[in-house]
Amino acid sequence: MKKNSGIWVLMLAALTLASLFMIWDPRSNKLKLRLGLDLKSGSHIAVRLMEARDPITGEVTKVTQRVQEQAVLVFQKRLNPDGTKEIVVTPEPPDRLIVEIPEETNLQKAEDLVRQAARLEIKEPRYDPVTKTTTWKTVMDGTGITGAHAEPMPSDSLWQVSFSMNRTAAKQFGDITRRLVGRQMAIYFDGREVMTATVENPITQGNCVITKIRGGADPNHPGRQRTAVEEATELAQLLSAGSLPVDVKILESYTVSPTLGAQSLQYSLEAGAIGLGCVCLYMIGYYKLPGFTASVALVIYTIVCLASMNIPGLEFVLTLPGIAGFILSIGMAVDANVLIFERLKEELWENKPVAQAISIGFEKAWPSILDGHVTTAVGAFILYIFGSATIRGFGLTLLVGTAWSLITATLFTRSMIDFAFYGLKVQDRKTFGA
Repeated sequence: MKKNSGIWVLMLAALTLASLFMIWDPRSNKLKLRLGLDLKSGSHIAVRLMEARDPITGEVTKVTQRVQEQAVLVFQKRLNPDGTKEIVVTPEPPDRLIVEIPEETNLQKAEDLVRQAARLEIKEPRYDPVTKTTTWKTVMDGTGITGAHAEPMPSDSLWQVSFSMNRTAAKQFGDITRRLVGRQMAIYFDGREVMTATVENPITQGNCVITKIRGGADPNHPGRQRTAVEEATELAQLLSAGSLPVDVKILESYTVSPTLGAQSLQYSLEAGAIGLGCVCLYMIGYYKLPGFTASVALVIYTIVCLASMNIPGLEFVLTLPGIAGFILSIGMAVDANVLIFERLKEELWENKPVAQAISIGFEKAWPSILDGHVTTAVGAFILYIFGSATIRGFGLTLLVGTAWSLITATLFTRSMIDFAFYGLKVQDRKTFGA
């Protein structure tokens, strides 16, 4: 590193520049980081998944990890049908989900989509000669639906929803309609009758249409009226997303206003900048040249660490607890530099050559630095694995920051000190804090 210190500094500059463009858009002059709800507007909904009984088999579906994963996919499809929103659905074992919808302040709409199980049932009439009554029995569910879309009916102002089924469901539906020719068949959605019609011909192609959707009273909100477009669009969206095998109970929900989120982000950035500036001033004043190189390394660390949270395909959602973990990791990087520089000063006080003091300082401080960073990383990893959604954000940023902190203290700072000593010939003992 001594002979190639200039090359290392150039590589470090290139890494910093590339990282800067990963988090900053020069055209709009804005950061390209994904922010959580506490840093911008949106809706936060905590739900509990509850076991449910299958209407056909009578079996009880319990909440398992597989059911949680399926619920995550269903909610993402419901709340983000066009894929343009950064919906975050976080499972919290054993039976909870945290749904975060950025920039969606219509909490009632979000709750409605989350609350509904979206179970479609095909029912046929069963006449009981003893009681002389007719009941509706579920003979098919909607798990085989592959797609649905809403459209206006050609003849009047009403709307309809067309949906298609996979091959297995199409065969089953064909057998049912073949058996019910001349008789009635009913379609229920979440236990509510959507339509009843007389089967005139067998439907064997797996395509079905729910017609004459006219809107009306909203079953979820007494006193509220829905238009035909709203009812048809919601029904198609729920059918396309798929049904939940379990029931859902909303535990809590709230919205974050744009003003509160913007203020939180502004205050967090200002606090981080002030803290970083104070640390840099102290390091430069106390440790002279090593403190200056450590300060530059800390700035580079901040940029590279943020960029690593914005790698395409692996983007982190940055929250207030995440920023706290990130700032704490800056403290870890400073602590490592303090260990190195104090050791360097001790060697200089023993009248050893500056070059030898630099080498010994980094070498002797390494075991303590490694021990401290590994201990912090283990704690951060445990928080990420076993913590709740907000705690996981703190643990993840602390874990990533700790890893970059170790690299910063040993590689970034060392390459700049070597460049100053061997490349720029800055070799005065007082410059190194002696």
